[in-house]
Parts: sequence; C-alpha cells; structure tokens
Amino acid sequence: MTNRKVARKYNLALYFTAEETKSTNRVKQDLEDIKRSIANSKELSNFILTPVISAEKKTNVFQAMFSGKVDKLTLKFLEYLCEKNRINLLYDIADDFQMLVNEKQGIVLAKVKTAVDITDSEKKALVDKLKLYTGKEIKATFTVDPAIKGGFIASVDDKIIDASIIRQLELLKERFSMGSFNN
Repeated sequence: MTNRKVARKYNLALYFTAEETKSTNRVKQDLEDIKRSIANSKELSNFILTPVISAEKKTNVFQAMFSGKVDKLTLKFLEYLCEKNRINLLYDIADDFQMLVNEKQGIVLAKVKTAVDITDSEKKALVDKLKLYTGKEIKATFTVDPAIKGGFIASVDDKIIDASIIRQLELLKERFSMGSFNN
C-alpha cells in the first residue's frame, strides 16, 4: 500500500471525527503547522523517521511538544500514530489531510505565476476568473516569474492555464508557419 493510500485511510477517520467534534479547521491548521515544523527541522524529521526510537518515547516527546498547543484531537491522533508505528508517515498524512479537507469543502488550490507583481485587486479578479472556470472556491498562491514576459500561468487541479505572452507568441508562430493568418 502506498503512503498516499495509507495517509488517506487514517485521514478519513480523522476527518469524520473532526467533523463530529466541530474541530476540522483547527486540526487542519495544527497539521499544517506540524508539517511546516517537520520540513524546517532536520532533527524532528530524523526523530520521526528513526525506527529504533520506541513508540512510547515518540509519544512522550509529542506530548511534551504539543500538549496545550494543538487541539486535543490532534494530540490524540499523534499518539495513535505513534502507537501504531505510523508516525513516520506524519508528513504525508498532514499533507493529505489538507487535500482531503479542501476536497470536502470544495476548495481548489491554484499556483499562479505572473511576470510582475500584481495588485491585490488584480489577484482577486484573477481568482474570480479561476473560480468561474472551475466552479469551486480557489485558494491561490502567487509568484513572480519574469521569464513569462507578461500574462500569467495558472496551475489548477492538474490543469495548466497558460495565458502568458510567451505562449501567445508561440501560438502565433505556429499559425504563421502553417500559413494560417486568420484568427
């Protein structure tokens, strides 16, 4: 079974429990923060991945680190993962939980590259267009990539929307080379 499948199995149970206790957004934020901590700390990452450290020791460390700082459900979930020797999958589980909650809430993540930094109102207009295109709520992250010269490139739901000047010039070049000068 792949890590993604295992993560989804645990996350479905966590998600439905969080929904029942009305703590979904809190658990989502907790796991996002924990995922960031793992990514930023080689020591924490190594601790989680080291199989020779006992489940009990890992449980005690997580209790010390997160007790009172995360939702009780999140802490219980971490303890459960330690007990089942699945804490090594915590990063994948945290990543998948974000996707699961977004799916259930009808939210799509979009990565948008623009040639220059755009204003907040331009970002909102672009997000509104993407919302119309997908029919879902959009959470967008914006980056600047001067190589695209102008326009934007958006990655949404495994689809690429390339409205960059570079792409438009490529399309125009193709039409010219084919002898088609009409729109």
